[in-house]
Amino acid sequence: MKTLFFVLCLFLSVEGALSQETGKLYTTFSDLLNETSSSTLNVIKEKRNKNQLFMSGGGDFKIYNGDKELDKEIKKKTFAIEIDDTLYINCIGLKFKKRPIGAWFAPGLICKGKVYFTAIPTGSNAAMAFGVVGAAVQSANAASSRVFYEVDDSEKKLKLDRVDSKKMEELLQRYPELLERYQKEAFKEHIEIVGKYLQAIKQQE
Repeated sequence: MKTLFFVLCLFLSVEGALSQETGKLYTTFSDLLNETSSSTLNVIKEKRNKNQLFMSGGGDFKIYNGDKELDKEIKKKTFAIEIDDTLYINCIGLKFKKRPIGAWFAPGLICKGKVYFTAIPTGSNAAMAFGVVGAAVQSANAASSRVFYEVDDSEKKLKLDRVDSKKMEELLQRYPELLERYQKEAFKEHIEIVGKYLQAIKQQE
């Protein structure tokens, strides 16, 4: 009886963890900025584990519907998905310096006409982001090694750039008080710090 109860509890916990949510799909960068959703689907948002992130990098979440055709649309034809006012950017197809970012969906935000998201660099991207030694450390501790990327479509072609301290200071040039505070931060490129200042810029809009 106890075994049956345990199995039932386990089933219910898994079922709850993978419950469907309503997602707004955006096909392109411009659709997202214009808030023009291509469709609304029931989707499942599943947190990826450390091994999955280590193997293929990319975003923290696997988002899918369960229907083969709809999953193909989500995976190959969707730029971003909005679930409960939280934005997730599709890493598949995105490249930084001609190298793929990785797989699945990463948390993101819109700020000053550009899109920012956090993902885990992998392979050559990790080496560029952290250096050769840093990349080895990053690979061993992938879950804490996310970086922010900026997506720009001003030239009608998606261009990615990493938001390092230099980039962040450029973004803060118009906000002297924020820039001064940022320059005093000890861990300028940590995603929590970068995210905090991107949100602060966004609030100035």
